[in-house]
Amino acid sequence: MKKIALIMDGWKQFFTYAWPSGILQRMHETNEEVNLYIFNSSGNWSKDEDYNIGEYNIYRLPNLDDFDGIILDLNNVACDDVRNEIINKVKQSGVPVITIGMCIEDFYYVGLNNYEAMRNMIEHLHICHGARKYWFIMGSENNYENEQRVLALKDYMKDNDISYDEEAFYYGNFEYQSGVDGFKQLYSKYNCLPEAIICASDNIAVGVCESVKALGFKIPEDVMVTGVDNFDKAECYEPRITTLEQNREEIGYHCAELFLRLWAGEDVPQCVYNDIKCIFWDSCGCENKIVLDAKTYLKNQIMYGIETNEFDEEVLFLEYELMQCETVNEMMKCIPQCMPSMKCDAMYLVLDEHIDVFKNQTELIWDQQLIENEGFQVIGYPEKMKVSFAYENGKLLNIENMQIDNIFPMFDYDKGGESFLFLPIHFRSKTVGYIVIRNAVYLMEKQYLFQVIKALTTAIENLHKKEKLEYMNQMLSELYIRDSMTGMYNRFGYQRLAVNYFKDMHKKGKSILIMFIDMDRLKYINDNLGHEFGDLAIVTTANAILKHCRKDAVPVRNGGDEFILVQEAMPEKEINELKNSIQQELSEASERMNLPIVLSVSVGAVITSPTDARDLEDYVKEADEMMYQEKVKKKMERK
Repeated sequence: MKKIALIMDGWKQFFTYAWPSGILQRMHETNEEVNLYIFNSSGNWSKDEDYNIGEYNIYRLPNLDDFDGIILDLNNVACDDVRNEIINKVKQSGVPVITIGMCIEDFYYVGLNNYEAMRNMIEHLHICHGARKYWFIMGSENNYENEQRVLALKDYMKDNDISYDEEAFYYGNFEYQSGVDGFKQLYSKYNCLPEAIICASDNIAVGVCESVKALGFKIPEDVMVTGVDNFDKAECYEPRITTLEQNREEIGYHCAELFLRLWAGEDVPQCVYNDIKCIFWDSCGCENKIVLDAKTYLKNQIMYGIETNEFDEEVLFLEYELMQCETVNEMMKCIPQCMPSMKCDAMYLVLDEHIDVFKNQTELIWDQQLIENEGFQVIGYPEKMKVSFAYENGKLLNIENMQIDNIFPMFDYDKGGESFLFLPIHFRSKTVGYIVIRNAVYLMEKQYLFQVIKALTTAIENLHKKEKLEYMNQMLSELYIRDSMTGMYNRFGYQRLAVNYFKDMHKKGKSILIMFIDMDRLKYINDNLGHEFGDLAIVTTANAILKHCRKDAVPVRNGGDEFILVQEAMPEKEINELKNSIQQELSEASERMNLPIVLSVSVGAVITSPTDARDLEDYVKEADEMMYQEKVKKKMERK
């Protein structure tokens, strides 16, 4: 089974469906044993650079050595560093590579013949309509296709002695607003119209036409306007816009065909060009006998509006249901339930295990790096990740505790003509995981992917923030009731935990042990060895108590060198063993740390009675008195 990797970036939040459509068409025609793996980002969508970093990280997911062919569409990748990283990584793989939309040295190229098409367009305006004065409202300067179109325009004008001003070229993007902004800037500069305005897209051309009309001018009487793409807006606008028609699906088709020939050992050309046809409409003054089927167009628009409204309602319903979910698994189940339009054969969610870092944290510790970074990576993916959700052919799969360390063999498939779409899940720049959809043709074609993934990511992030907040609140609560030096509970912890423990145990008819522990000769240590040794002695004593008390005990630093231990009652023999264990621990610690004095404690122990009317404080006072008697006895013995 052959595998093709398609690495691509959408135009903002729009998925470029033409490439996979053409590739799959070629594979289905002859039942080729080939599967397509699409790694798609929307890395040029947001003005938040951290967000875009998270999107682009999907390109680091695959091991490209696992594939038999790679197709690159990097024309929309806004970051040069990301583009160069992908190119270098692909070159190192040694796998045959085809580029789309951008000709890159050492790779095969399949794309539109933008140079010839744009040269034909200006030639038509020059020869057929006599135009010699132009404005050019183009796409991004660093866009390869745009560069080829600009080069064709300049070459034609040089070859035909047509003078032009570099400032007559306006560079923006391919959207409507660029047409408005470009026209405004150029008209402000020249204060008169050219004979023709050549635009890099139909969107730009519509923006220009609207701006021209707003000033009271007419098209094409006062100025001719041309576009590129031959979308519906070119044919349906008034006047109809002269444009360049391209079949983008053919590019994907030819990519698949080229790989089949390469794998068969055939000699293939380095570059394969798709022709672009000029469509001359009213906006340049040409007559075209093609009649728009207005009824069909209107029907399609109505149905598109209905489908869009239905999908928007599904997304709103999905967002509401996701808010009610307590786990990621519940969220994923919501998607097929809330969105019947999510037509696909299978869906998988693979996550970094740090997604559960706060939920699974057993010890409440202040870890600055954990709090800030949450353990997520920014560059690349973890070596091992967990499959959090798997849905195939209408059924949920049992994937409890399933881990993967590569996309294969998890997403191998023994049937050809299948497609797997990989989309990133991230919290801004932090990589959380990815979602995989098998045969998402409907979703890709209808442009439904972005909204669904955005809704899911937002829900996962909100759940993660909720778990983090709960953890932080617990940690702050612990800090409030903990003694910072020893880690034992402080007086607030005593009031909250020990008192409640005493009451609960007595309600159950159970006795508890109260031990009042006081360090021996702490004043001597502070006066003769310094307060640093005194603090060390306090911590060492606390550690000895914590080591030997029960797991469910409530150990309290009562203040200074005093400690209270509250735990379930035990026989007198075991109480004495507990005392001796603490004393032995202190003796060994003193020797191990080479202290000039052997640490020890005085202890008073009391067993409570559930039938007694006394409260906890009464028993603590009794234990304190017993401890004091032991301390007096020790002083007498030393004398």
